[in-house]
Amino acid sequence: MKVFPIYLFLFVCTYAVTFSLELKPLKTFYDAGAPKSVVVSPDGKLAAVMNLEGLNFWVIDTQKLIIREKVQFKGTKAMGWDYKNKRPFPSLAEKPVECDFTENGKYLWVSFHNGSSVVRYDTSGNNSNCIDKMNATSIQKAFVSDYVNNINYSIELPKIKVGKTPKVIKATPDGRYVLVANWHSSSVSIIDTATLVNVKDVKLGGKYNYIPRGIAVSADSKTAYVANMGGGTISIIDLEEMKVVRDIAVSPNPRHIVLSKDQKYLYISENARGEVLKFNIETGKVEKRVSVGSQARTIDLTPDEKYIFVAVHYSSKLSVIDSETFKVVKSVDFERPMGVSVSPDGKQLWVTSYQGGYVRVYEIIE
Repeated sequence: MKVFPIYLFLFVCTYAVTFSLELKPLKTFYDAGAPKSVVVSPDGKLAAVMNLEGLNFWVIDTQKLIIREKVQFKGTKAMGWDYKNKRPFPSLAEKPVECDFTENGKYLWVSFHNGSSVVRYDTSGNNSNCIDKMNATSIQKAFVSDYVNNINYSIELPKIKVGKTPKVIKATPDGRYVLVANWHSSSVSIIDTATLVNVKDVKLGGKYNYIPRGIAVSADSKTAYVANMGGGTISIIDLEEMKVVRDIAVSPNPRHIVLSKDQKYLYISENARGEVLKFNIETGKVEKRVSVGSQARTIDLTPDEKYIFVAVHYSSKLSVIDSETFKVVKSVDFERPMGVSVSPDGKQLWVTSYQGGYVRVYEIIE
């Protein structure tokens, strides 16, 4: 009788330790222009923030926690999309929306929401004499504010034509291709990173018009998985044949996806239902799901895949899911979060507040 409480105590303590997690705010960067997304480079040295309404992006030093430079674009007239009322409206073309890195952080690829194009930025600073930009569709002028050296200068970036309303950009692990989800073209553009040529626009949905957003790529760079927010499916693309080989119905409104390291599962944010799903690729079935609130947007995993971070946009909170139990173990108040990115060493979490106009970086403490 006296032994039981001791075992109960040990069980409770073990459970508490297993799910102990602290998010310590390190710094908040204010005055962003509706920051849509953030991505930490593969080497962990840089974080790129896409400021949609500001028509610019930031490159941030993740160790010093300072903005290295702001790259500003001059807006030209284009048609945008009113997502609430589902209709086009007059806007500007050069609105950075999503991004990804190649060559371990050397190159940053940026999609223009209303510009049907992607630009490539050299984070090492070699943008003024880009000898291979002649292969690009056109040239994009930009203005750099270098806050480290306190200088300002103009640059020209290679610009590649893609489909209408490009969203998520995802580089293949081998760095050969950059994939772009084209919202209103119902396609994925495949850009050759060596030649800067859009080699193919892979049509999604057949006779149906899918609306693609999230992209994940297999470790061998042979397969891409695309979340179709409109269509409720995951499209599987063979990157060697450059064609869709399978469509799997998964949920009404899948937005963002992350592939597990063992290549067996996709973790999916279900925007409309406010859920996160664990999807078995082989069986084509959802194995686990958890409700996180209203509008589950961007998700990311810690390197050990122990935790899943979720930007719960309309509920204004950042939620943490234990990937084993698939339960929410922590929630943090955060004004209308949108973008989420975990550093490769698992020590930092970057989150953007779209309506709040700020970016916050946390130290992840276990």
